[in-house]
Amino acid sequence: MNGIIILAAGASRRMGRPKQLLEIEGENLLNRVIRMAKASDFEAVSVVVGAHIELILPEIDSTGVEVFLNPDWESGMSSTLACGLKHTLRAFPELEAVLILLVDQPFITVELINRFLIIYQTEHPKLIAARYADVHGVPALFDKSLFPDLLGQQGQAGARKLIKAYEKELVAVDFPEGKMDLDTPEEWERFSKIGKKGA
Repeated sequence: MNGIIILAAGASRRMGRPKQLLEIEGENLLNRVIRMAKASDFEAVSVVVGAHIELILPEIDSTGVEVFLNPDWESGMSSTLACGLKHTLRAFPELEAVLILLVDQPFITVELINRFLIIYQTEHPKLIAARYADVHGVPALFDKSLFPDLLGQQGQAGARKLIKAYEKELVAVDFPEGKMDLDTPEEWERFSKIGKKGA
């Protein structure tokens, strides 16, 4: 079994409001990525929430999705990733690999998600990472051999430190649109003007 963990616990401080609930054509960003994850060929989908839970939980389309709360979300994205993996492994102990997705990369598609799975099933690498703006990052898929490393990550780096450690041996998936993430009102405004039609 292969799963997806959507990290959605951040406070969106730079945005000034929960970016999980920003809408593209009437659908909030969190539900959008949930929908794509569920439409993919991955068998399990988990979502980790934290900040603004009283606003976000009522808005989540949780059908067929495991939703977990990270009470330590303020300690950083690594904590949210570890929380999500720990609870996902409890729900699906047969998990072979996990794909990490964020809510603020608006150009993620079902096709892109499935590309990670196809590469994993055919080549069996330890790590597959998106490539954009001359860096490797999320979305990123981790084989179960790396689960202990993910569970041990700390701070704000999330998966970046582990991706960097395996940079010479990972398999890269070109995703140039991944360089756009939505962290500030200015980025959201720019995306709203030029990007929504392609999202």
